[in-house]
Amino acid sequence: MKNNKFIAAAVAATLALTSCESRQEQYEQDLVEACGVNIMSDNSVTVSAKSICTGLDTSFTVGFGVAMCINIANLPEVDDVRYDDFEFYAELSGEKVQGFSNLENQITGFAADFIQGNVSAQLNGNDELAVYLLHENMYKAKFYVETPGKKRQVQLKEVY
Repeated sequence: MKNNKFIAAAVAATLALTSCESRQEQYEQDLVEACGVNIMSDNSVTVSAKSICTGLDTSFTVGFGVAMCINIANLPEVDDVRYDDFEFYAELSGEKVQGFSNLENQITGFAADFIQGNVSAQLNGNDELAVYLLHENMYKAKFYVETPGKKRQVQLKEVY
């Protein structure tokens, strides 16, 4: 009878410990999954150009989104975005896209500086948390956070 009680107590203790472990693991997984990407998509730059000689209108508009990594500090490998070594980027057709590089051929000069300055202000100067993408590339991109020794894909959560 004593052996049965001992076995029952051991089984109960094992189940309780397993339950705590799985709750902790679930909590950690929930934190990791809270890290994601939101894209501010309603952005565009219009360049107006009309020839004085021919009257030909060569105006164009470049539509783009700003992908921002949200809750990056929830990742176990990133404690503080100010000091930790990490890289947030998008991958398009196997190529790494960081910062403003996807728009460099379409938007330059004052317009580029103005856009980057406004986004930087929204991100409190953490420019490394933003990737600028042409509208046609927003849903094609895969997003990653890379730290020394670890590359983690983060999911697109919201496009607004």
